[in-house]
Amino acid sequence: MVIDALAALLLLLAGALAGVLVAVEIAVVPMLADLPGERYVQVHRLLDPRFDPLMPTVNKVALGAGLALIVFAPGAQARVAFAVAEAGLIGVALVSELSNVRINRSIDTWETDRLPGTWAMTRDRWARSNRRRTWIALAGFAAAVVGVTLL
Repeated sequence: MVIDALAALLLLLAGALAGVLVAVEIAVVPMLADLPGERYVQVHRLLDPRFDPLMPTVNKVALGAGLALIVFAPGAQARVAFAVAEAGLIGVALVSELSNVRINRSIDTWETDRLPGTWAMTRDRWARSNRRRTWIALAGFAAAVVGVTLL
């Protein structure tokens, strides 16, 4: 019973994480890419507080559920699948913290009327990092689906 609840929670949260990142990738990133510098900074600043702290919290709770499943799920194959899902969640957190969050903090310091000459490269770097964490999240979600199927 507890294992089933943890598996459902992991599936829900890993799916939500992957889904949000896919939505950002297919809708938000192209929209941001079309904006001139001043508007890019304004919109980026509006988006960030709406994703943070919610998405890191979703990831942390999913990490907890995944860890419990690695330890307590019946069957070695299911535990391996949950370990792969957990690696995906850790990967998303690492890419987010080491790249996207740092870039967000840098953008927050920009003056919209005096953008750095590298602002477009910074925007592109953020988009590449988002794409990486999206693929990692999708792989982690797929592994969670496999783990649940193997229970």
